[in-house]
Amino acid sequence: MIAEGLTLRVIVLFVIVALGQVGGSIMLGYTAAFTRPAWSIACALTYAVSLYSLAVLLRGGAPLSLLMPLLAATVPLAAMLLAGPLLGETISWPRMGLLTLACGIVAWASTV
Repeated sequence: MIAEGLTLRVIVLFVIVALGQVGGSIMLGYTAAFTRPAWSIACALTYAVSLYSLAVLLRGGAPLSLLMPLLAATVPLAAMLLAGPLLGETISWPRMGLLTLACGIVAWASTV
């Protein structure tokens, strides 16, 4: 065990959830509004694995009130960083700074 209630299994499941949400979001751009079957299936499966992992975390006793703020802080930042090189979007540093600040506030709010 790494910390009280924080096991390697919990960390791995959380990473799967976060990566699944980011990956699914990035893949949405490649599905062409779900008109490309291969990308659409890959996207749906990625989201399904992510949501299943979230359900396993919740069943194991992880608090939803902590998981959602953590996901709200990590998923948008990771998606923004990957959208630049993968989807050709420009990264606005002011937007990135504000999002980072907002994510910090959300993460802090989850502790009070």
